[in-house]
Amino acid sequence: MKDEFIAQYDHTWRVFEKIVAAFEEDAWIHVGRESYTPARIAFHILKAVQYYLEDNTISHFASGKRFDDEWDTTNEDSLPSQNDIMLCIKDLQAKTELWLTEIDFHAKNTSFEWAGDTKLGVVIFLLRHTLFHIGELSGLLSESRNGDVEDYYANA
Repeated sequence: MKDEFIAQYDHTWRVFEKIVAAFEEDAWIHVGRESYTPARIAFHILKAVQYYLEDNTISHFASGKRFDDEWDTTNEDSLPSQNDIMLCIKDLQAKTELWLTEIDFHAKNTSFEWAGDTKLGVVIFLLRHTLFHIGELSGLLSESRNGDVEDYYANA
């Protein structure tokens, strides 16, 4: 079963990366509204993954921008670039694979009660959370390109 979850997460990371790369630079920051923009949603996805993996090793993006900033309120100049996000995707993809390899699915979940009684619940919750926000990104990408986008989910 672990191999199946690893494969599903890997596909999710590939889709995420392809969607992030497909945004034009201006759209990355300005499509959407308020905290509902591609840069902010992508930042939120990464912060959530780090949170549920209980990993605190990432403090800065490759550009030097702070990872511990608030995704929804940080100023535009402090938001991660697409390159920052894509490099962080690679890092968190590797950490997620290790997490999935080492986790005991049947162990009691004592950290995130809303995610279920077991660690398997956390694994499923995180996958659902990530996919939900990737769907938002996909919608913003379609909006930014007037519907002229590839099916990154099928082509990943």
